[in-house]
Amino acid sequence: MRENRKKPGIDMVLLVAVLLILLMGVLTVFSSSSFYGREKYGDALIFFKLHMMKVAAGLFMLFVALHINYHYYRWITPIVVLVLIILLIAALFGPKFKGSHRAVILFGKQFQPSAFMKLVLVFYMSAIFTRGLKPRMLEGKWLYAQFVFLFSVTGLVFIEPDLGSALVIFSVGIAMFFISGVPVRELSKLFLCIVPVVAIGLAVFPYQRQRLVDFYNPLFGRGEVSYQIKQSIIGLARGGLGGVGYGDGKQKFMFLPEPFSDFAITSWGEEMGFIGICFLFLFVLVILWRGIHIARNAPDHYGFLLAGGITAMIMVNAVINAGVAVNLLPTTGLPFPFLSYGGSSLLMHLISVGVLLNISRTQYVSFHDYSMDRSVQVHSWQGL
Repeated sequence: MRENRKKPGIDMVLLVAVLLILLMGVLTVFSSSSFYGREKYGDALIFFKLHMMKVAAGLFMLFVALHINYHYYRWITPIVVLVLIILLIAALFGPKFKGSHRAVILFGKQFQPSAFMKLVLVFYMSAIFTRGLKPRMLEGKWLYAQFVFLFSVTGLVFIEPDLGSALVIFSVGIAMFFISGVPVRELSKLFLCIVPVVAIGLAVFPYQRQRLVDFYNPLFGRGEVSYQIKQSIIGLARGGLGGVGYGDGKQKFMFLPEPFSDFAITSWGEEMGFIGICFLFLFVLVILWRGIHIARNAPDHYGFLLAGGITAMIMVNAVINAGVAVNLLPTTGLPFPFLSYGGSSLLMHLISVGVLLNISRTQYVSFHDYSMDRSVQVHSWQGL
């Protein structure tokens, strides 16, 4: 009987891993932002206080997402996608923030639509590819229509210009195609199509081209690495095995740009060393493990795609940010999930975790039980 079936609880391992990285982020922001805040604003705690407010807001949204049945997102996703596309276009005609048109002003606050498009893309593609056991969206012109959609969204973000977010959105889209079962031969066509598009984009937008030139030239002995990457590597090298000690880092004294935002991992690594970095990525791997576990045990195909896509999104953000910090990837301006100074990205990632936790606590309901009780709010795979 369904009433005797034990209701699953939330994935506490995932939640604890996220909270521990959040704690690392709080410590990093407190240590690495104090000098900059005092010098520029006369308040050493200004960024720490703002970060704590954003962490509190993010945890509240995590709690809200945890208690909303994830199936409800499926029906409002088309509206949210349309709104975000309009905001992405509006951002192109708005004021510049940090050299790019990546944000709009809503209710007196900066809002970065590209940060939320990463998550909404996962919702959209999960809904699109959940159309029975053999969705027609995986075939022919329907599949190519989704390729065009992914190209369009990636292009809007790329021309802001925001190379980091564009790279994440495209990578998440590829992951969603793969998870959904799109054949590798079809994905290879997508990669062949993206090459000329990227080439044209780099020719039209010198800002993005210069970033790639600055990255590749040092690899072939034709120049030095950029100043911020050089300082990032110096900071990580100075940290050594055990770090210089909490609060004793030097890169935060105006040597390293964005020491509590884009390069928060460098600040953490300098003060906590290689051991601290290992603990950070241990918790990241726990998130990967639990995300895969939640996807494999999701009550239905929609939950499987949603959990897999969210996990891929978090991992792509983390890998790209870490790759930039050690000069394995071009500078992107992408924050590290849960660690970097709060903003749209922090809020988006915490909402994502809330959705993952909701999927983990959602009980499987058979088609028979669903048919017998229309009040059941959880749909089975057969019922979708």
